[in-house]
Amino acid sequence: MSEQGDITFKAEEHKISTSQEPSEALISTYKEIYDVTIPDLDYFIRQIDCRDGCPVKTDGRGYMLALHAGNLLEGYKIARGPNPFASICGMICGAPCEVTCRRDRVDKTLTIRAQKRYLDEWFGLDKEAHVKSLEYSYARGSTKPQSNGLRVACIGAGVASLTCAHDLLRLGYQVDVYEMMRIPGGMLVYGVPSYRLKNDIAINECFAIEHLGAKIYYNKKVGRDITLTELQAQYNAVFIGVGLWKSRELPIPGADAPDIIRGIEYLRVRCVDEKWKIKENMVVVGGGNVAFDVARTSVRNGAKNVTMVCLESRDEQTADEFEIEDGMEEGIKIINRVGPIAVERDGDGNISGLRVQPIYSLYDYSGKFTPKFIPDSQYVIPCDTIALAIGQSMDLSLFDGWDKKDQLKIERGVIKTERETCKTTVPGIYAGGDAAFGPALFITAIKHGQEAARTIDQDLRGTKPYLEFSAEFTEISPMRDKTYLRTKWALPTMQPADVRIHNQNMVENNYTHEEAHLQANRCLQCHISPVFDGALCIKCNGCVDVCPCNCLKQIPISKLNLDLGDGNMRRAVDNYYGVDSLQMDEEALDHMGTAMLKDEDLCIRCGLCAEKCPTQAVTMDVMDYSFRWIG
Repeated sequence: MSEQGDITFKAEEHKISTSQEPSEALISTYKEIYDVTIPDLDYFIRQIDCRDGCPVKTDGRGYMLALHAGNLLEGYKIARGPNPFASICGMICGAPCEVTCRRDRVDKTLTIRAQKRYLDEWFGLDKEAHVKSLEYSYARGSTKPQSNGLRVACIGAGVASLTCAHDLLRLGYQVDVYEMMRIPGGMLVYGVPSYRLKNDIAINECFAIEHLGAKIYYNKKVGRDITLTELQAQYNAVFIGVGLWKSRELPIPGADAPDIIRGIEYLRVRCVDEKWKIKENMVVVGGGNVAFDVARTSVRNGAKNVTMVCLESRDEQTADEFEIEDGMEEGIKIINRVGPIAVERDGDGNISGLRVQPIYSLYDYSGKFTPKFIPDSQYVIPCDTIALAIGQSMDLSLFDGWDKKDQLKIERGVIKTERETCKTTVPGIYAGGDAAFGPALFITAIKHGQEAARTIDQDLRGTKPYLEFSAEFTEISPMRDKTYLRTKWALPTMQPADVRIHNQNMVENNYTHEEAHLQANRCLQCHISPVFDGALCIKCNGCVDVCPCNCLKQIPISKLNLDLGDGNMRRAVDNYYGVDSLQMDEEALDHMGTAMLKDEDLCIRCGLCAEKCPTQAVTMDVMDYSFRWIG
């Protein structure tokens, strides 16, 4: 018998791996067993893979469908709702939503970030637009809350701190932000080159949070101009969101000299268009995104030849693929699988080259980072400038003059911080972003700011916030327009490399309306699911036969792993049939009926199973859902 109602099973096949032909006895005792899940509301929510992959749970599916339907304001509201830095994410987000997108298992992922940028620019990127966007937030509270008399200090004016401030201000807190630089934005402004993000966009988004009520003290460095001891005396809680502002050093001869450029410090100057004179032939040590930012910025800063050297192979490099490709288009040479040995200098003490040595292995058998060099293979790469971009570290002078410094635990160069609460080892001190959890995406730091705000509010006012979901399932026609499967993937166009290296404009163009409309149509619409009604099923297998992705399968009940997890599956079978399945043998279970399994990883929501079904046992049901923070 097919499985009933709106229940859908996700199956994973367990197979035996053997190095020899199995015996007849083994074959006779072996059977395929399937792990299954009985869906609940949370299960169907998780099927929206882009939303599930986003750290702040932005519904990319929702704003893409609104864009395709021509409802751009609704699309923008969905994009802005969970994220006070939606415009920034439309420009430079690392897009974990695209990594998890179901469409990537069909051909190529949806261009979710680029479509958000289209909505952002349609809505507006000036100060007035960002202030207006404050009303669309899904965070608790409002833009005009009653003061609750509590004060919180945020250290740093980057996305983690300002997100924390945004959420607390809506609840009536007074929030003061201490920023060591002259303008807000943190690494958005001082770490992201202008060819990726214009500073005005970041500053305008920060301005909206100032407009909400945050008071930012600029050129005020904690540990120098004010201590954490003083902040703790003046505020009910302190949030640390300072980022990682120092470059890691390279322990080779000559790399500690003052004329060796440190990548983070270099970007901090160049990203606000201040002068930093370099020579013509540069070598950048590193293979990550920061290294490419340094290299590509140097091309625009007058370097004639830029060479990158890194330990990793091309496949092992941590930089985004588009960064590598764009850098190569701009003339940057990449030498993989070499390790720096020493800085070479001429008779006058000037840099003349970087001595390197190829490696044949980067990790040992256990996966430990253990580079192995090829003997007698050293050579020198001629250059007159060397920049290091091999990692970031925290400026610990933040804690100078703090009477509780010894109580704060630092692990691997960052503040030891409890995940999901952002609590540190010192009561009343919270932390988030890179300084707490190590280098990560901006959207992850935004998540930390939200988590810290909820925890601070819980600790100070005793609230218990939770995310409330509501959903309604409605049957729709299975006759879906199949053009969504035929629409070709296309990224936004780019400025030609020979043009973009001579200006400071953003190199990626925005979609036209027609391009955005077409790309939004590629969404598989994961909120729609086929539902199987066992009372109507005649086991004709038509749905299985017509499925283009082989995601459906009918199996005897005896092949289900009834005891997976806490045994929900066994209870469901026992309750439906009124039996005690533990007392039944395999043959008796098989006589009870058949289960229809659906592999969610493969389903593309095409609706062919529902179209094919002669008894309407299969329907396509759409889940319209909403969520909001309560408490």
